[in-house]
Amino acid sequence: MRNAIMILALRRQQGMATLTMSLVVLFLASLMVFYTSSGMLFEIKTGNNQLYQSKAMEAARGSVEHSMAWLVNSSNTSSLAWTTDATGPAGTNQKATAASFPSSVSSQTIGGYTVAVSLWRNSATPTILEVSAAASGDANAIIRQRIRLGTTTVTTTTPNTLNIATVAPIVINGKLLDVVGTPDVYPSTIGGVAIATSSTNSNDIQIGHLDLNGGTISYGAFTGDAWSFVFPNTTKAQMKAAADFEKIYYYDAALQPPNPWHTSIGTASNPVILIFDTGAGCPTINGNVAIYGLVYFANACVDNGWGGVEIHGSMVADGTITKLNANAEFTGWSVSSGTGVITLPPTTTTSTAQTFAKLAASWRDF
Repeated sequence: MRNAIMILALRRQQGMATLTMSLVVLFLASLMVFYTSSGMLFEIKTGNNQLYQSKAMEAARGSVEHSMAWLVNSSNTSSLAWTTDATGPAGTNQKATAASFPSSVSSQTIGGYTVAVSLWRNSATPTILEVSAAASGDANAIIRQRIRLGTTTVTTTTPNTLNIATVAPIVINGKLLDVVGTPDVYPSTIGGVAIATSSTNSNDIQIGHLDLNGGTISYGAFTGDAWSFVFPNTTKAQMKAAADFEKIYYYDAALQPPNPWHTSIGTASNPVILIFDTGAGCPTINGNVAIYGLVYFANACVDNGWGGVEIHGSMVADGTITKLNANAEFTGWSVSSGTGVITLPPTTTTSTAQTFAKLAASWRDF
């Protein structure tokens, strides 16, 4: 009996020990689970924070890029107004006013983040601007970028042509005096302009025996010289450089023309330009010569011989013509004469354009 009692007590002790060990193991396992769960929760929170921070950074970055795209437009940049402000980034002392830096740029919402953008500069170096974008939401981020504004010269070249049909048969920046013989002017259209002059004084154009054949005289048709009226987009230097003596003939003091001129040039389908610039004089054109195109004189032509010349197009003079004589004929260009278009040196224009560049190593993110 006594032995049975002892065996039962021993078994009870062993059960308590087993239970105690089981509880210890369960407690340790619970601690491990809790520790592991805490670590996972920490990782999740850390990941979320990184995600929110990345979103905030991208929102600020997008606002900076949007602001720089707005600044690329030179008219936007030139309209900026500045006010003294010492609260901006280091090295700046002026801030763009709200009126000149519109809310569509300075207040943006990107991906659920509100972004406030401000534009700064240092008055000592006004060509360097600093864009500052501050994003706020689940996280906050600030990005700054400096840019340099400059200017560059832009050259634009466009085709240039002259349609002789638009030019009167005679264009004169001066006087027409002492016409003798039986010269004729045939306007391009019935009743059209036969003579276009810069003068407003009818006494300056004395047609004498010159038959206008129903044409009219246009007084005050242009101001300035005849060259600029006929070739508004071409300088003499450009015309001289383009001279090929096939389409454009150019004579001056350096290259004297034949005198008298006895050569027929141009055709109804291929008109030419014959230029006697300053220093080339006013060579006599006669001997039954036919010229299809435009003839320009920079000098006054005094007592010039025009015997038998036919100019199908225009005679243009930046000086007085005296004694337009013999049986010269000046026929305005018309559609029936073929093409009246001559290719001139291309028009070249220069303008100033704004340049825009990010400053290397000026990007800052916080």
